[in-house]
Amino acid sequence: MKHIASAAILYNGKAYTGRSHCEIGIKMVQEGVCPRPYPGGDAQGFVDDEGVFWSRCEAAVIAIAAGQVQIGRANREHIFNGEKLYSEDLL
Repeated sequence: MKHIASAAILYNGKAYTGRSHCEIGIKMVQEGVCPRPYPGGDAQGFVDDEGVFWSRCEAAVIAIAAGQVQIGRANREHIFNGEKLYSEDLL
């Protein structure tokens, strides 16, 4: 079964991965991959176990099917609603 492997930011056709989008973005800027601010919006998503990039909405569907999230689970101040996936949502 397909599952979400990590958070990702898609930039110039390459998916940069890590534990959170913030961590990835900071590393991209520090390594000179991109200027500040690091890419946001549609460039932020997730990669699955095969390295395929998915948007936050697409990744939410995959994570729910794989049992990687719990709808309505609060993490910090964010509550997963089943629509868009954030790294904080992953169990």
